Amino acid sequence: MKKLNLGCGNVLMEGYINLDNNPNTKPDIIHNLNNYPYPFSDSEFDEIYLDHTIEHLEDSIRLMQELYRIGKNDCTIIIKCPHFSCNWFHPGHKTAISSKFFTFFDNKNIENYGKTDFKVLVRKLYWIRNGYLTNRSVAIKITDKIINFIANVHIGFAERVWCYWVGGFEEIYFKAKVIK
Repeated sequence: MKKLNLGCGNVLMEGYINLDNNPNTKPDIIHNLNNYPYPFSDSEFDEIYLDHTIEHLEDSIRLMQELYRIGKNDCTIIIKCPHFSCNWFHPGHKTAISSKFFTFFDNKNIENYGKTDFKVLVRKLYWIRNGYLTNRSVAIKITDKIINFIANVHIGFAERVWCYWVGGFEEIYFKAKVIK
């Protein structure tokens, strides 16, 4: 199984090809993700992982077209990124992502970009970025669990109305499959 960690930063994952544009992070491959095509063959990967990477790129549409190109049929795509409701806290963010993101990369949608096709398997909102609760109070941890549960019952309602009541969501998580 061939796996790729795009925009790895300092998180080098064992069993993955780690790619980043910063040589100081010591990735396996140094490449600017805003430069296309990526240095990989068509249908090369079984899994592609992006952890808080997509929001820093110039063109999320082109990125998804490239993920489709380098992913095999049934390739698992995992994307973690800021939800649009908390995206603009960081000055380096260029793209805001909603739960509808993959809709535009589904060949059943009339507004499909780049003849791509992905099937979303999991889509979740996190009030506090997943994995970042370690040093938080018990009250915050409990509040986070409650908000996450309620928001993920109906993500559309959470995005349209509720995220403004609770201050937005730090992270949205997608797990999808490439369909070729």
